[in-house]
Amino acid sequence: MEQFWSIFFLIGLLVVMAYAQQHFNEPSFPQRETLPRTVDPLRYLFLRSTYGRARLAYVVGLSALYVLLVAPGPTMIRTLGDVGFKDFPDKAWALLIALVLTGVGAAPASVKWLNVLEEWLRRWVHTWFLVPDGLERTIGVLEDARYDPPSSQLSLIENAATRERLQENLKAPTGTLRYRWARTAVLMVSLRQMGAGATHPLRRAAFEPFEEDFKAILTSYRALRQDISWGLLQQADCEGDIDQTLEELGFRIPKTGGRRLLDIVAPAALLIALITMVFWLTRDAGRWAMGWSTGTDVSDTVILALESAIAAALMYGSAVFIALKGRAAQIEEKAWREGSPRCLIPIAIKAGLVTWGVIIAATVISDQFSQVWQSLPAMVQGLKSFIASTTTDSAVQGWSILPVRIATAFPWVLVGATASAVLASSLRGDVRRIDRSQRVREAIILGIAVGLAAGAAQAIQFALTEKLEGASVSFGVVPLIALAAFACGAVIGFKVPVACRINLMTPLDPIMARALRDLLAHAKVTLGSETAAKDWVFAPNGDLNGITPAEAVEYKAQATGVGRLLEAEAVRRREEARSERPMPVVIEGGRHATGLAGSIAQA
Repeated sequence: MEQFWSIFFLIGLLVVMAYAQQHFNEPSFPQRETLPRTVDPLRYLFLRSTYGRARLAYVVGLSALYVLLVAPGPTMIRTLGDVGFKDFPDKAWALLIALVLTGVGAAPASVKWLNVLEEWLRRWVHTWFLVPDGLERTIGVLEDARYDPPSSQLSLIENAATRERLQENLKAPTGTLRYRWARTAVLMVSLRQMGAGATHPLRRAAFEPFEEDFKAILTSYRALRQDISWGLLQQADCEGDIDQTLEELGFRIPKTGGRRLLDIVAPAALLIALITMVFWLTRDAGRWAMGWSTGTDVSDTVILALESAIAAALMYGSAVFIALKGRAAQIEEKAWREGSPRCLIPIAIKAGLVTWGVIIAATVISDQFSQVWQSLPAMVQGLKSFIASTTTDSAVQGWSILPVRIATAFPWVLVGATASAVLASSLRGDVRRIDRSQRVREAIILGIAVGLAAGAAQAIQFALTEKLEGASVSFGVVPLIALAAFACGAVIGFKVPVACRINLMTPLDPIMARALRDLLAHAKVTLGSETAAKDWVFAPNGDLNGITPAEAVEYKAQATGVGRLLEAEAVRRREEARSERPMPVVIEGGRHATGLAGSIAQA
């Protein structure tokens, strides 16, 4: 620990912190069409109140990385290899690590991996504070939001005839050119009045960094909604302030509430824990009844069953939560496509890694905690021996316990990935499918998928254990593991998809319930009947990438376009009805059949 009291460590820490303060403004994402040309400094893409917290998080994270590099002692310099500095004082090795860390852009190939760590940390902080995803979400809301400017905005248009014409055009369907052009004209007049003395919800100072983009917008409507989003970030402290400002401008931003995923996940996770515990207790009770030895007494059996139950609840509960949360995030970003492997793969990877972590923790804590704890100092000693080229077989055996446990648990990634991917893909289709036969069908599908994945994972884990540790294992327990996993998967399939559909039909959140009632009432008026309204609201819609309008209204970026789709659907049905109407048959002299019949009747 004496290295942390060195003056060179303190100087190095100051160097890292100063570097982090400046380097945080470097974008960790490629330039996109929706981003302004001005991204230097990066604070223009943050909410006003979050930029300082985000930069502080990055400074703390990079400083922690520096501390971790210094912790092993002077041997870390030899571990890093040739770092490009010659004749550097030995006592200043901690400062040398700071220079390597802050100069990674020009560092030799031996320490290029620090580039990856630093960029990953910076990208993670940017993403956590919604950069640039928060900006794109606001742009998505503006794309389809209904625009109904208040009188304070309309009064900025001096010509009365022009003002009346624009008001009339704003009543047209949102997809028509008339409506879009009227919205453009009103917004352009409104934006020009920023800072001109008139009361305006937008502040001119917030848009000054984007002056170049604003000039380009004068000739291009396509970027209009983007410029508004950029400026809003500079004058808003939270997303609620953004919504309020947009409403003052005249945009009708839909209200969205919480989706209460835990209300769906928790019952399934608790039932999985109960089933898992009963399963293993029943298995050991059966062995006792048949006179077979289990190697444990009753108290140990209960404790092991409880540990298995907790691990199963955490593992499968996490997989379900990640599947629902990941799907919801992609829907919000308008990136979700029902049944698309490209959408399912990120969800599966994240759920698989979490499952891997749960299995590692369960394996380590269950019966080998003391051995794993002892392996940590052995790992440090083994690393030093490796650097000094004095590695022995006993040292390797001492520190290898934890890495072996981590490696042998890796196959369980397959279980979490399978459960989350199959669950996410099962949520497609009409949300009114809540009958018992549908629940049983989904329970069987998910149970078989999870059972096969768990059986394969356990078999691979046993094979790796036998290979890496040389210990004998009993593959006869694999079918039991698969059977228990089948039961857990069946619980997920029986409860979760139907719970999600019921929550869409009768939302628990009062804001969502009100939004659904309003949508059904609007659809009934627009489509002509309650049956037609429910068929449209609760059925998957291709224009929404396969989700239903009932689900779309729960997401701010999607809800703004549902009304436009409903208007388009009404127009399409009217055109179909008109095309199916029989045309009158002209007989002679321009007189049609019905007119001729009337003449004959009068005669």
